[in-house]
Amino acid sequence: MKTILSAWLLGLALSALAAPAMVLTWETCVQEAAANNPEFRAARANLAAAGFSAEGAYSGYLPQLSAGAGYTDTSGSTASTTTSDTTYSTSVSLSQNLFAGFQDRAKVAQGAANREVAAAGLAAAKAKLSQDLKSAFVGLRYAQDNVILTENIAHRREENLRLVELRFESGNENKGSYLLTKASLAQARYENLQAQQDLTSTQAQLDRVLGRGETGGLEVRGDIPLSEPGKAPDFRQLAREVPDYQQAAGQQKSAAAGVTLARSGLYPSLNLSGSVGRTGDNWNPDGTHRSVGLNLNVPLYSGGKDYYATKSAVSNLEAAASNTDSAEHQLVVRLKQTHAGYIESVEKLKVDQAFLDAAMTRADIARTKYNNGLMTFENWDIIENDLIQRQKSFLQSRRDRVVAEAAWEQAQGKGVIP
Repeated sequence: MKTILSAWLLGLALSALAAPAMVLTWETCVQEAAANNPEFRAARANLAAAGFSAEGAYSGYLPQLSAGAGYTDTSGSTASTTTSDTTYSTSVSLSQNLFAGFQDRAKVAQGAANREVAAAGLAAAKAKLSQDLKSAFVGLRYAQDNVILTENIAHRREENLRLVELRFESGNENKGSYLLTKASLAQARYENLQAQQDLTSTQAQLDRVLGRGETGGLEVRGDIPLSEPGKAPDFRQLAREVPDYQQAAGQQKSAAAGVTLARSGLYPSLNLSGSVGRTGDNWNPDGTHRSVGLNLNVPLYSGGKDYYATKSAVSNLEAAASNTDSAEHQLVVRLKQTHAGYIESVEKLKVDQAFLDAAMTRADIARTKYNNGLMTFENWDIIENDLIQRQKSFLQSRRDRVVAEAAWEQAQGKGVIP
């Protein structure tokens, strides 16, 4: 039976459609999707932006240095009593914040949390792209094989029609059997037409995932590496490692830093500043001046702005904490569902393979019996139809096996994208 199945699959592989414009393997698809998929590129750019913002948050701890130059002309003023109508000035100023109500610490914490959110978003984008790519690749592979299968079915129906027609013309078969066989051939040709139409749409889907334009004419070859399911994991612990949960946890950290940031307006601030400059009546002024200052600012009343901002930030933190809990619960359910679907798809493929082995053997035996007048048309037709359905089910199960494993990987935040 294994030999029969291998021969049938080899027949599918060796049958050719029109020469494609481009043939892709699984490895080249992974590389191209990682480089060109627009959603994945956007996620990488978001992480880079969040990283720059997180680094910029440390600026509050560092001194601020500025320089300036000025020119003033008062020659047109009647009130001018200076000996010179022009004044030139240059200055350098330095300021250092000593305390800002924990605002700087909150900004650093918020920047780090936002970077965690963006990193989790990139991991989620990788997992989603991996699932989309596997689904698109195996979808096109299924469409290609389905075109070949429906062509083979139509060819088999033609042979059956010739066989029934000969028996009908010799008086050994009735007209109803002949007409039914003829209708079955028409149905097979229609299904082949459908398969060819589906091929175009699956090519467009792979185009989209790869980040291409409307290229068309794609063909894929080879198989996606698969793995066997192991024992059931700790779903709750696994849920906390999923990027969706990490995003929610990062948003909760950002909201906690937002509370500290909102409260900073209720605290005093302390700043140290100093400047040195020159003033004179030419471009090289010789009049030097220096200044050093220590400023303390104590907020007394801001119209309730800081108070209500703090209340709002606390409510946002409560919402973020609830979202984190909700994300964990939802992920546990999703992981259990996709894991169950993964295991079931693996077993279903094995069952459909066994049925296909049996159906191909029964069909060969039944054809010989019917040709020799040892089986009725009705029984032979049932066996022929069963073979066709088993062939279709096997193709679908091969596709669904890959899709189910891809969904399980995506639920965990894993995939093949580097």
